[in-house]
Amino acid sequence: MTVEAKVPAGFAEVTRDGQRGSVRFERRLETSLADAWSVISQPERIARWFAPVTIEGKGWVTYWDDGREYAKGEVLRCDPERLLEVSWRDSTANEPFSDTVLRVTLVPGDGGVLLVLEHEQLLSADLTQYGPGWHTYLDRLPDGDSGFDWYTRYNQLKPHYEALLRGS
Repeated sequence: MTVEAKVPAGFAEVTRDGQRGSVRFERRLETSLADAWSVISQPERIARWFAPVTIEGKGWVTYWDDGREYAKGEVLRCDPERLLEVSWRDSTANEPFSDTVLRVTLVPGDGGVLLVLEHEQLLSADLTQYGPGWHTYLDRLPDGDSGFDWYTRYNQLKPHYEALLRGS
């Protein structure tokens, strides 16, 4: 049975189906489609709002601030200025069921671009981590903010996602 949680504006739409779940965010960027594509596809731009990333061929790796590997995967689909989809695997996970899919879609509109981030096939138990985590990273779009305290924002959001998931 699929369960969807009702959420306030800016929060993820969270869906659970048994042991798996997904988060879906929408953010409006006041920029051009070409610039929005750069924000999600160029390692130096990704690092400003998310984390350091390396890309070699179809493979990618992202790192913690201290240089340790965090997650890795492969580019599954790439339609420039429209869609980027990658497999996502926590670098410390050994279980074969830990593979997930991260998709970012860009939709041009009046005065900007709608960015839709969907992270699917997450373990349901991980939704209270990925919900506030992606929410916090997306709050830093498009180019980060040197004064932004990621951990403070994450810790502010985490109880809201826990309550949201308890209510679903």
